Amino acid sequence: MDRGTYSVTTLGMAKMRQLEVVNNNLANVNTPGFKKQVLVGQEQSFEQTLARLVSTQDPYAEGDHDRMSGVVSLETQVDFTQGPVRDTGNPLDVALADPKDFFVINTPQGVRYSRAGNFTLNSEGIIVTQDGNEVQGDGGAISVVAPGVSIDSDGSVVVDGNQGPRQLVGNVQVVHFDDVSGLRPEGGTRFVLAPNAPQPQVVQARILPRSLEMSNVSAISSMIDLVSTNRGFEAYTRTAQTIDQMNQAAINQVGKRN
Repeated sequence: MDRGTYSVTTLGMAKMRQLEVVNNNLANVNTPGFKKQVLVGQEQSFEQTLARLVSTQDPYAEGDHDRMSGVVSLETQVDFTQGPVRDTGNPLDVALADPKDFFVINTPQGVRYSRAGNFTLNSEGIIVTQDGNEVQGDGGAISVVAPGVSIDSDGSVVVDGNQGPRQLVGNVQVVHFDDVSGLRPEGGTRFVLAPNAPQPQVVQARILPRSLEMSNVSAISSMIDLVSTNRGFEAYTRTAQTIDQMNQAAINQVGKRN
């Protein structure tokens, strides 16, 4: 396989991956607490390229190694910048003031972290996320058995005092990450801590009550990225077709007698 085919194939695959990321960002433009993903590129050595990876299966690829140049390698990273905060008036909606603070969510797969504060009550009166996972309190799950529940700015979960004084029923647990690069996205708004990454610290909650942090995805910027990326993918596709036609023409010319 020639140098041009390797290059356009790899770059075309990179553009395809970029299309997936941009489409996922656009799909979550209205998802509370969602953090957009970005692609970071770097030049890779040939040991990481397509020809090296297929050399064990294709005996003809190994001979091309010495003349293939490096290509661009892309990895997905999360942009943790804070999204806009919207006032909702819902007593169970909360937004975190510090961009490095996270709610702790208990899932069947283990502890997860999230910025999405659109909480609700399940049928058992436990505060949960929109998909039914328990929100961690200082002492475990937070159970509410009285009407008029709300969450205060310090994370206190209280019930209305229509029949008397307000009653504290729990505290929403909030943790702080000095370095958020150890978090890996899992699902729409949840993150899991990477192996060997430093554990977060439990901190005093600083919460904006009756508010939600919205997605940090810009619909306009993402639409522009979608159009430009799609055009780039089409350009690499056409280039690959042109290279293939040139190779076929060269083969046909070599096979002809003078």
